[in-house]
Amino acid sequence: MTTIWVDIINPSHSHFFSSILPELQNHEVIVTLRDRAETVDLARSFGLSGEVIGTDYRDPLRKTMAMMSRTIALFSRVKNADYALSFENGMSTLISRVRGGTSILFCDNDLKFLQKTSSLQDLEMKFKLMADYLFLPRACRERFSLYADPDTIISYDGYKEDVYIADFKPDPDFFETIPFRDFIAIRPEALGSFYVKDKASIVPEILRLAETESLNVVYLPREKADFDYVKHTNGIFIPDSSINGLDVCCHARAVLTGSGTMAREAACMGTPAVSFFPSTNLLSVDQELIRAGKILYSRDAGEIVDYITCSRHDKKPPDMQRCKRVKAEVISGIARIVNED
Repeated sequence: MTTIWVDIINPSHSHFFSSILPELQNHEVIVTLRDRAETVDLARSFGLSGEVIGTDYRDPLRKTMAMMSRTIALFSRVKNADYALSFENGMSTLISRVRGGTSILFCDNDLKFLQKTSSLQDLEMKFKLMADYLFLPRACRERFSLYADPDTIISYDGYKEDVYIADFKPDPDFFETIPFRDFIAIRPEALGSFYVKDKASIVPEILRLAETESLNVVYLPREKADFDYVKHTNGIFIPDSSINGLDVCCHARAVLTGSGTMAREAACMGTPAVSFFPSTNLLSVDQELIRAGKILYSRDAGEIVDYITCSRHDKKPPDMQRCKRVKAEVISGIARIVNED
């Protein structure tokens, strides 16, 4: 039986692979996880069991050391996998190459090619480009083709968020977990990521203006430092445990995030979405959704709050048929590789 190793390192990857893995039931699957934000809790809630190896830090030096030690630990514990399946994970690709396996890597972050922030990130990008197969949204194929072997690229018409939204069923008890019926969701910038160059947050100003407008806020911190932004602000709810971000996107009046994934989730679900990513250089997938009018990009807190309080920005029902088509295209691509290699 073919063995597939899946390494899950970020919260959105828990969503993504929880949708993918049930389609690979004819194979033995090994799952490993990294302790970062809600990654482990979400994976467990989706029924994904696996060993938790390593953690992540905001400080660049500790982050680098943690990545190196985790790679060594994975190399010693994960053996004889025929395929390595991961998302934006150069370490998985490296280990698979050394072990003689086949690596299938999903990516959508072409910004890392443009923003040279650290030698470690550059090295990780080289490992990513060693993948035997690169699955990409069509929106970023052109930019990736400048760096990757075009023969390794398999593109699909949509976004990674479409893949798991295709299976989403709203939790009927969701409003028992939060104190508001009407709210906006705010997720801070991922300031601990290497590819984020500007380390200043506009979250405190957004929260201040939201309070002035009497907007209820569901606040979803990434790291311990994110709690500092809410010390002197009222009308904010912070979940005690991991909460399904798709339920948040489904029920929120609007979703505001300093990174791309949650904005794309909201946009794909028909919810007004705002990205305040701390750079004018944006991922190709985000640029496409901004051009389509499905995401507002701004670093102006006043403009953002004006946008979400404007009545013309109504929610729309998600196009689930489109999401299902995207998922079917991705599953078909994986099946061709695993079944035909």
